[in-house]
Amino acid sequence: MIQQFLEWLSSIGIPGLFVVMFLEGASLPFPGIIIVFSYGYIIAPGYIETIFIALGMSIFYSIASLIPYFIGLKLEEYLPTRLRKGIKKGISIFHRYGIWSIAISRPFGVGNYISYVAGISNVHLFKYFALTFLGIFPWSYLVIILGDYFHGNYEVLQQHLQSFSIYGYILIAVVVIITIFLFLRFNQRKKNSG
Repeated sequence: MIQQFLEWLSSIGIPGLFVVMFLEGASLPFPGIIIVFSYGYIIAPGYIETIFIALGMSIFYSIASLIPYFIGLKLEEYLPTRLRKGIKKGISIFHRYGIWSIAISRPFGVGNYISYVAGISNVHLFKYFALTFLGIFPWSYLVIILGDYFHGNYEVLQQHLQSFSIYGYILIAVVVIITIFLFLRFNQRKKNSG
């Protein structure tokens, strides 16, 4: 059955990969990572060719992410006034600290839903599109490369990642601590200079 699935993906080719990225970007509940991972094995591109494929994937994803963005943009109009006040506070916090969360969250499951928040927060369209593209491009490149490396076997990748998961948690903790430290230091300098 897996072989039939791989043959089907192979017959569709790269346009199928772009369709998968479009569906993923539109926030549809879709196992995009598994299919993209399988495509890495099927097309087995080199490092340079993968850059161009990842560019195409990122463009399709970013265009599709405009759908939930515009839904979020229109959704604010239909919210009750009382709820809008709370959202306004959230919007100001999002604009002050969270705009980079658009890019940072893209590789993770929550990344698809940040599009709605960005729309509700009325993030500038060009900035939203650029951050979405910046966030999904490295993911696209890496998943294609890993799909080729692990021969499209997603279960082997999961086992491999589980064996190194402690290092991942340590890395995440270090990044969070450094980010908090830099943020506090930046705020302290801002207060001292202002």
